[in-house]
Amino acid sequence: MTKATENNIQAFWSDNPMIHPGGDFDWRTSTPEDIFAHVEGLMRSEKGTHFQGSDAPILDNFIDYDALRGKTVLEIGYGVGWLINELSKVAAEAQGIDLSKSHFALSSHRFRDTENVHLQVPSAEAIPFPDGYFDFVASYGVIHHAADDQKCYDEVRRVLKPGGCAFLMLYRKGGPKYWWQKMFKQGLLKGGLFRHRFNVASFINSVTDAYDEDSPGAPISRHYTMRDLERLLGRFAKIDVAVTGNRTEWDFLPAAFLPLTNWLLSRAQRDWLLRHSAAYWMVTLEK
Repeated sequence: MTKATENNIQAFWSDNPMIHPGGDFDWRTSTPEDIFAHVEGLMRSEKGTHFQGSDAPILDNFIDYDALRGKTVLEIGYGVGWLINELSKVAAEAQGIDLSKSHFALSSHRFRDTENVHLQVPSAEAIPFPDGYFDFVASYGVIHHAADDQKCYDEVRRVLKPGGCAFLMLYRKGGPKYWWQKMFKQGLLKGGLFRHRFNVASFINSVTDAYDEDSPGAPISRHYTMRDLERLLGRFAKIDVAVTGNRTEWDFLPAAFLPLTNWLLSRAQRDWLLRHSAAYWMVTLEK
């Protein structure tokens, strides 16, 4: 397994930006505006409706936007700008860092006329701001891809003001997306684990965030247990954790062509399962 470094992580996410291609959507032939609309449409689609109300800011169920009015905020891994766009509507200053050169190019275009948004391409392992600078830090699905994740979490704490808060979405080692779709279907039935000589970390990297047939998968994609979170985030004064995932996660078991859960379980029951065993940790931290 090739060692994950900031150089190969940056190269991967520059070549494979977080745009969720698929179906008829090809980001390479799309306008920036089409890309922005596509990604935000996914966040507001059926699979993500439990993240926010129909007319509310994205992730409103997890981020208290009213509390951020006039505040200084940072997003780690701004991607194509869907979250920092929401933060910029309430914050006095919205800073963003992201290793991907493609993300920087797209989001720089998007926010070219937005005075309170400032974007850079530095490392989250050495955030270029002084101690205690931010009231709030957000990072959605990013830090588990870092070469040294512990450094990143320590940096989040360092740049927060005393009493400041952070919100993180991190991959969870659990739920049907991890055990059924990845480990069983792709790992055992399709031979992925065998091809990676049953090196689970190497195999998981190869099938996580690999959107095209020829994509190699992210250089590193950690999936955490609760014990992992307690170890990595133990220096924070307060940790609140919720479990969730895309709403379709419990819809197709044991296979997409035999959707037994759709026949046997109601939508409400499947949503209950999502809150107890799914692919994402939603973590709120206080310094």
